[in-house]
Amino acid sequence: MRYHERITHVLKDGERTEGEYVLYWMQSAQRTIDNHALDFAIRYANRLNCKLLVCFVIMPDFPNANSRHFMFMLQGLKEVVEKLNDIGAMFVLSVGHPEIEVVKRSVHAKSVVMDQGYGIYERKIRENILNKINAEVYIVDTNLVIPVHKAYAKEAYAAYAIRPSIMRQMDAYLEGTYDVPLTCRHEGNPFVLDIDAIFHTHLSSLTSVPVSPKFKGGQSEALKWLNTFISEKLEKYNANSSDPGLFGSSNLSPYLHFGHISPVTVANAVLSSGQPCDAFIEQLIVRRELAYNYLYYAKEDYRDLKRTLPRWAFETIESHRDDEREHIYDLQVLEQGLTHDPYWNAAQKEMVLTGHMHNTMRMYWGKKVIEWTESPEKALEILLYLNDKYELDGRDPNGYAGILWCFGKHDRPWRERPIFGKVRYMNAAGLKRKYNMKDYVSAIQLLEGEQFEK
Repeated sequence: MRYHERITHVLKDGERTEGEYVLYWMQSAQRTIDNHALDFAIRYANRLNCKLLVCFVIMPDFPNANSRHFMFMLQGLKEVVEKLNDIGAMFVLSVGHPEIEVVKRSVHAKSVVMDQGYGIYERKIRENILNKINAEVYIVDTNLVIPVHKAYAKEAYAAYAIRPSIMRQMDAYLEGTYDVPLTCRHEGNPFVLDIDAIFHTHLSSLTSVPVSPKFKGGQSEALKWLNTFISEKLEKYNANSSDPGLFGSSNLSPYLHFGHISPVTVANAVLSSGQPCDAFIEQLIVRRELAYNYLYYAKEDYRDLKRTLPRWAFETIESHRDDEREHIYDLQVLEQGLTHDPYWNAAQKEMVLTGHMHNTMRMYWGKKVIEWTESPEKALEILLYLNDKYELDGRDPNGYAGILWCFGKHDRPWRERPIFGKVRYMNAAGLKRKYNMKDYVSAIQLLEGEQFEK
């Protein structure tokens, strides 16, 4: 059984006999279903015959987070708290920084469990916490099907490099978790999460971005989207998913980003449906894990194109740096979706209004910003800003890898052309020829009208 291969064991002074509980710092896996870190913490607390304390730390200064992100997160966290109350786990909510709050809670812990972080910022927090804790620590990789360090031992050049390793191991890592009861239940008053009070007291100074009318946070909401996808869209996913006008995607990316649903849950449900699902598994596991592989092994900041792009991609973009641009748009015009291109404008407005953008349009959206800004560096700056501000799944390995793909990351050279050089090009004529763009634009205009009326 591969369950324990998800765990990194960090031995400090060993488990404490005088501790009061096992501490689980929940951060990236905000759910109770198929959460291998929570499952391990429950089993370990049972073995030590002690209680389980789940700690969650709200970080108001989390990079680029705003009111939209925190509301979605708190909606999911409210459900998590209710489930933890049901199983008899203690729960504590702190506002501040994990390096203070988690370390403080660890003083009375027999052992500490935390879920895996993948980005440089998240991993640095864990490293700093480890340096301050004098107890046995377990780090559990639960937000990928194949743990990042098992999927591929170094940064993968492209999907073709990582795919064989993933497909060879996938079945062995599809084991979910089981409802193991806590032996030592907390019998005190249940924790009550008051979202409005938290917002008013701690988050009112954040950048204000409207809550998405389409997506509500939580593992039950994620399961609704999953069930709808399997019953209504999966059968035709291979044919329809690329067409923005058919809206054939799963809409699960926000929930995967916040850990409200596990890719193991999604993969098992899809694979057991009896429907063709190879194309979806490619996106859910291969492409997603390629993105996490990149961010995990990246030695440099993804904002540095020279260091993060393949040599051919950077050199070809550099050689076309001074090519003439027919259109140049500043951030204000782009953010409001006021360009000459109705397809691009619709994609931008879909993201601003809902916190989500169709994957094909996300690629087109990125390519056009490269074409419409004065330099590759400016294009990257704008794309990262808009992605992180509006996308519910922004600030995510998938989002960053997807933006860099627009510059040639994880891709191959194509026919040379102005501005892009040998980097893949996309245009409006291609969208119109291949896809049902009229319905896509109409749907976004209808959504925009509904929001305007409100």
